Amino acid sequence: MFSSERKFDPFTLVLGVLFAIMSMVILRNPLGSLKVLIYVIAIALVVEGVIKLADTSMIDKTLGMSSGWLIFSAVIDLILGVMIFIKPELGTVYIWIVLALWFIFDSFFELWASRFISKQHKGYFWFDVILGVLGVILGFILLFSPGMAVSVGLFLVAFYFMFFGILLIVRSF
Repeated sequence: MFSSERKFDPFTLVLGVLFAIMSMVILRNPLGSLKVLIYVIAIALVVEGVIKLADTSMIDKTLGMSSGWLIFSAVIDLILGVMIFIKPELGTVYIWIVLALWFIFDSFFELWASRFISKQHKGYFWFDVILGVLGVILGFILLFSPGMAVSVGLFLVAFYFMFFGILLIVRSF
């Protein structure tokens, strides 16, 4: 079933090259890429809202629990997704706020979690603390600088595409 002999996979190579090209397109055309990203987010919010609404009946039947919070969340997702479709500028604000809050909350979590490794690995503990503090600072900078936040968001998407593309190209051989 599994062979130690590696074979060339042209599909993975083509997919990796497409991801790498997509990364370069995002970096060369940030405004157009931002528009596409905004519509992708709007579609994702609408789809997530519909899926959550479909899940409410299953939760009621299966668990016998109230699904009020799930319905509330689904309606918020649907409203936000439709509003972003109608007024795409809201998508830019959404990216800005979500990215900044993600940096802040994730960094605070890292700082909280670093206390568990302080006794075993002092070097990693201090590395984690320094990165956590830098993340909190960057999150607050992004929170008060919408242009920078949107630029960082696009760069992160481009970086992910390039990284994943290179990974697929290497895997193809």
